[in-house]
Amino acid sequence: MDRHPHIESTTLDGVAISVSALCVLHCLLAPLVVLAFPIFGASLWASHEFHAWLLVLILPSSALALYLGCRQHRSGIVLGLGLGGITILLIAAALGPEILGELGEILVTGLGGTLLAGSHVLNYRRCRTIKCEEQACAGHATV
Repeated sequence: MDRHPHIESTTLDGVAISVSALCVLHCLLAPLVVLAFPIFGASLWASHEFHAWLLVLILPSSALALYLGCRQHRSGIVLGLGLGGITILLIAAALGPEILGELGEILVTGLGGTLLAGSHVLNYRRCRTIKCEEQACAGHATV
């Protein structure tokens, strides 16, 4: 079975989009969970460390997915959005709520995550388009 880099890229884009969605859910639900169940206030779910763990998942999968995808479709917009999102997420993690404040951290992290997720959606779509074009060309070649 011949595996193409764009197949791996789309899989990694799916992972990165899922982790981004988890981050958004965390940002939206953590305050509600802590209010409803104060015992969770000290848990990893409600801590700043949760963002660090998400970054450990996001950074390698995003970097590899964007590299593989951009190598195929050569879109500077996808790469720029992805790198911008990663940079903003790293800045938010480095500054944290101590400097940005709770709301500031949520807003900055949300901006970075949105840019990164958007880049993965574009990357996924462009890689799928290339795959479809290759399959259409292969189909015509055999006829």
